[in-house]
Amino acid sequence: MRNFFRLFVPLIINPYYYIKKIKKRSIKNFFEYENKPYNRISLISLAISKIISKKGFENCNYLEIGCFDNKAFDTIPLPLSQKIGIDPLRGGTHRMTSDEFFSKNEKFFDVIFIDGLHTYDQCSKDCINAMKFLDTNGLIILHDMLPRSKTEETQKFSGDAWKVAVDLSKSENLEFIIANIDQGVGLIKTRANSKYIKQNDIKDKKFNDYKETYYHQLPISNIENALNFIKLD
Repeated sequence: MRNFFRLFVPLIINPYYYIKKIKKRSIKNFFEYENKPYNRISLISLAISKIISKKGFENCNYLEIGCFDNKAFDTIPLPLSQKIGIDPLRGGTHRMTSDEFFSKNEKFFDVIFIDGLHTYDQCSKDCINAMKFLDTNGLIILHDMLPRSKTEETQKFSGDAWKVAVDLSKSENLEFIIANIDQGVGLIKTRANSKYIKQNDIKDKKFNDYKETYYHQLPISNIENALNFIKLD
């Protein structure tokens, strides 16, 4: 009897309950993420621990763009004087857009996590601004670099932030890889003369262009290499 209610009551009360499940299962992904027990927070935590071991706890500074539910922000083991979270709606510490924050900011950060508006225009601006305020030997981490399907390329999921990954893979004097976990986690190390270079033709490209061409050109890495990328200078 209990199983009967579990199966049929949701359908009677809310038929969309099963419609969503069926629709989700019908989506065909053209690749899959690694089935490993890691996510973006794992990589942020490793980057934070590396900075603390090198510079000391009191000298580590963290910035997060796009906090929303604080899923990542609340895990950062730093006092609020050393971590800043930017979100215009909820979460973090500063209720404003990232453009507003960067226009007034003078502080440098050791780890910057970008998970804000998932449009190419905004994500590229956030990345360019983050590079300006990344301290020596710091790390920029970006979420949602690798949508698996056209559905995941919508703003509800990853958006077209993959285009930023294309730009970064062709930019100058920086190291960039994408960990094949958790919707694709980008990792950037910069140098004094690093330069973000926008590709003139990328803005108008569609998901099929990404699937057929650009995906195969991206520096996609397994989790072990991504962990080593963070640990090594």
